[in-house]
Amino acid sequence: MKHTFTLGASTIPGEFIIPRLLSAMIGHLPEIELKVEISDSLKIFEGVRKGQYEIGIIGTRFDSTDVDFSVIVKDDRLVLITPKNHPFAAKEAIALGDLKGQNFITREKGSGTRAVYEKAFKDVGLALSDLNTVAEVGTTEGVIQAVEGGAGVAIVSELAAKEAIELKKVRALHIPVLRMIRDFSIITRKGKPLSKDASEVLAVIKTVMK
Repeated sequence: MKHTFTLGASTIPGEFIIPRLLSAMIGHLPEIELKVEISDSLKIFEGVRKGQYEIGIIGTRFDSTDVDFSVIVKDDRLVLITPKNHPFAAKEAIALGDLKGQNFITREKGSGTRAVYEKAFKDVGLALSDLNTVAEVGTTEGVIQAVEGGAGVAIVSELAAKEAIELKKVRALHIPVLRMIRDFSIITRKGKPLSKDASEVLAVIKTVMK
């Protein structure tokens, strides 16, 4: 008899990694209907820590004695994206100072993507307040669409923006002094045995993502 298993995921895994796993899930676990709840990395982390989810997939590593992290995707790079007609669009890379005063579309607090670029900014002496933040958007796809529509520039996962970049809806640039790379990890509650469903789902994810 078919039953539901709920998996927690932050935006990038939920929208761009888990869809790659679905055919394998259906093939290997036909009795399980996978339900994916998407939120920011912090909320999914807290959901696993508190037992709301047995398994989560997120892009930020939080210090915790309660949660185990297992990397499944290494070195997802963040890039600056601009509208195709933006003055930056003709460049391959820009200087850090070029960002100051730019209309900037940011992710919400708790987002793994935002945590990565805020840390990268801090490491080189730049603050988010040095940019002209015009909008805070709760999904990566929403950010990409806002940039495509000309609202400003943004920093997003290269994996997430791949299609928009290839279709030339946005332009991707690098800022050489910023190191903006992160991993995606499966998280589980430390010391708590997984249910049969969770163990089977986890095995499929690890096999597909090798």
